[in-house]
Amino acid sequence: MIRLFSMMSENYVIDTKLGKIRGKLASNYLGVKYYSFQGIPYARAPVGSLRFKAPLPAEAWNGVLDGTKEGPACPSFLLFDWVIGNEDNCLNLNVYIKELPKNGVPLKPVMVWIHGGGFTRGSNSSKLNGPGYLMTEDVILVTINYRLGVLGFICLEDEHLGVTGNAGLKDQVMALKWVRENIISFGGDPNNVTVFGQSAGGASVHFLTLSPLAKGLFHKVIIQSGSALNSWASGVRGVKHICEYMKTEENDEFKILNILQNMTVKELLSIQKNIPDRILAGFQRFFAPVVEKPSKDAFIYEEPEHLLKSGNYNKVPIIIGTTSNEAVFHRGARVFEGLRWSFDCKLEIPLDLRKELSEKEEAEVVEKICNFYKLPADVCEESSFELKSDNLFVHGCHRSMNYHIETNNNPIFCYKFSFEGSMNHFKNISLAHYPRTYILCMYLATMLGTGFMRSMLMKIAYSVGFKEISGSAHGDELSYLFGSIFSRQMEPNSSEENIMKRLVKLWTNFAKHSNPTPENNEDELGIRWIPIEQNKHHYLDIGDELTMKMNPFSERNKFWNDIYDEYSKK
Repeated sequence: MIRLFSMMSENYVIDTKLGKIRGKLASNYLGVKYYSFQGIPYARAPVGSLRFKAPLPAEAWNGVLDGTKEGPACPSFLLFDWVIGNEDNCLNLNVYIKELPKNGVPLKPVMVWIHGGGFTRGSNSSKLNGPGYLMTEDVILVTINYRLGVLGFICLEDEHLGVTGNAGLKDQVMALKWVRENIISFGGDPNNVTVFGQSAGGASVHFLTLSPLAKGLFHKVIIQSGSALNSWASGVRGVKHICEYMKTEENDEFKILNILQNMTVKELLSIQKNIPDRILAGFQRFFAPVVEKPSKDAFIYEEPEHLLKSGNYNKVPIIIGTTSNEAVFHRGARVFEGLRWSFDCKLEIPLDLRKELSEKEEAEVVEKICNFYKLPADVCEESSFELKSDNLFVHGCHRSMNYHIETNNNPIFCYKFSFEGSMNHFKNISLAHYPRTYILCMYLATMLGTGFMRSMLMKIAYSVGFKEISGSAHGDELSYLFGSIFSRQMEPNSSEENIMKRLVKLWTNFAKHSNPTPENNEDELGIRWIPIEQNKHHYLDIGDELTMKMNPFSERNKFWNDIYDEYSKK
């Protein structure tokens, strides 16, 4: 039964199981009103003795919670040593609804968004994940925070200390439990929940399908440019690397935990920043998901590939795909971090495969990579984009999809996002001659500029010059799902508005019907999205038009399939 709401002086109050929440009116990109409830705690503050540990459910509150302002982000470094967010109340979520709930009105499909950021950055902020596009459709949108980096993914070997890893992923499970218990108060259907995410958010969604802790908490998933089989989605157990940085030979994990729990957030993030990602034997983050020791509280205690092969996971309908040129964003990330361009073909061998190779086999694989990708002796960054796209994103998603075909009887829809438009902001950032200038001007145009000032700032942003490289970069589809500080005014009937409407319609159709192009909507979209079959990898090319094609990146995926078949010993 839906709990009643009250309206007083433009305040909108909804009564949940934990207490009352006051929201506010907001407007979608067309100026149509929707309702916003922000900063809602779904777990207790992970501070003191709770730092690094699995989350505990939020406690009930007295009075009316102010949900008219966003809650804090989980701590991370934004730029240089600038810490954003805080631990207190960072485990919060936002709920956006088109209309207030009423008895007798059917419950709405729920979409839960998990942000990306390499497990080290990001938040549910509406400045980056604005609901203004999705709120044109009759769904409920939930956006969540979860702990990042060392705070969310440190893993101790002594399970008695309660820091077994994956706290950030367990936060996501706790948020989904909150949705199951409370979303009906907002008019949402707890039995029709779609979880979707991009990059680390996409990998998180994939991990949720593999986790016994998440069983029954969702009913469909959309996995965008991320997979549990991507090497960067694999973390490191133990704290030896932390001890090396701290220059301590202490091997008592109890004492180490006590030291870490008493550090400031900035001190902890400095440790994280100064322990570089492991690029030897493939790109790997130290603070990322790990396989835990078996227990009833473990998020995941078998290797993802084993779970996918066995079919021992949460089987639901899936949308999965990538952009057409993922690694363009690699250039932007490198420039943004102040890193010089370098290339070593040995480090382009995926982590899980390279661990198994002898020195002779490694040399053979390097030669095959160079020949297949036609890499020149003086490899430039642009000539490595296809290779890096495959190893960072494409082939991991492809392998995952192949396993799901074998063991999941639900429909699986594959896509490639190839649209190139003025709102492909990740590509713009990556290819701008002065990326920081572009970001600063876009930010100021949105936050400070109005009228003439906004126009001038936008003009400056687009005058910095861009490299000419084809394809859609990692994250570019987000500009057409969410409004953000980088969003430009949507020109009516422009190609950007058209692709936004199509993408929003496909994603919300899937949330409503488990099918992105149900029969009664085929004419509206002009296409029927065919799910993949064994040996028939249909995919939807989301470009200037929607087009069904076969076998995305077919030659490149076949190359890596053959490499794995020949050299993998597992």
